[in-house]
Amino acid sequence: MQSKKFILKFVIFSLLNIAIMAALLLFFSGRNRDIKFKNWETESNLLVTGENEHYDLAILGTSRGRVFSRDSNHLTMESVLGKKVVNLSKGGGGGLMPAKIHLAHFYRRGNMADKIIYFVDPWIFFCPINNENNTFFLKDEPFEISILFDLILNRFPSQRIISYLQMIAVDDWKSISKYAAPNLDKLTLKAIDPVKLEEAREHYLGLYEYDKFEHYSKFISDINRLAKEHNSKIIYIMLPILMRDFPGAKEVDEKLKDIINKEIESYKNSDINTNNTFLYFNLIDEMQDRQLFYDHMHFNNKGVEYFTKTYLKPIL
Repeated sequence: MQSKKFILKFVIFSLLNIAIMAALLLFFSGRNRDIKFKNWETESNLLVTGENEHYDLAILGTSRGRVFSRDSNHLTMESVLGKKVVNLSKGGGGGLMPAKIHLAHFYRRGNMADKIIYFVDPWIFFCPINNENNTFFLKDEPFEISILFDLILNRFPSQRIISYLQMIAVDDWKSISKYAAPNLDKLTLKAIDPVKLEEAREHYLGLYEYDKFEHYSKFISDINRLAKEHNSKIIYIMLPILMRDFPGAKEVDEKLKDIINKEIESYKNSDINTNNTFLYFNLIDEMQDRQLFYDHMHFNNKGVEYFTKTYLKPIL
């Protein structure tokens, strides 16, 4: 009898604590939604997108996608395209898992995009540091309880979850979300250095976990499903890199082609029109002019404008 009473008290106590914790998290969730920055003023996504906004184009990617909005590049891109654009790319190597988190939240807030461009990089299909072990993709984002649940459901490590909870204490969002290296994109790569290229190759090979490839690739299907559910067409683009035969690029190219073909095939006998709903372009060996880059991987402002005019606009 005593043991039953103890168990009952323990259950009630636990439920009360859970309820109190949930109430506190709900209280802090979304308290910074009134703060609104422009895409070129911040590295944050949540402080830009707001809610119930309609965009012609949304962009996903790593820092190689983010550079399209840093400094004045965002305004250049919108001017060239003649479209309203939101950039959800994350610097610090945001991979497929972070991209899914950000896109899901974008839609959850009632936002819409006619098209999504995902600038995919080979390493995000192989590296935990770009996915569940990424320490950067929420370091400049306000606390939202729905994102917390997404982290839990997508099995992010406890360290990532705890670090995100710490964002509750942040209040100086203008400072914390500001890009740390302004005007870097105004520089020009002085020379293509074979030694640095080989060092970069070895660096990535040291990070790659090839047994993770299939696991991370599944998030492409998750992202496709999100886009499909919200009537967004999605286009994958492998951006140019000043390095031939980049590690993993061939495997990613084949995987994306396979996934896109399967997506289209799955709707073959339905009434849904899949024309241009899922597209993929491999441009990794294009634009091998160092004057369009500030390092071996990132476009400078001239590169952003050139790529937007020469490739992005015709693709859209």
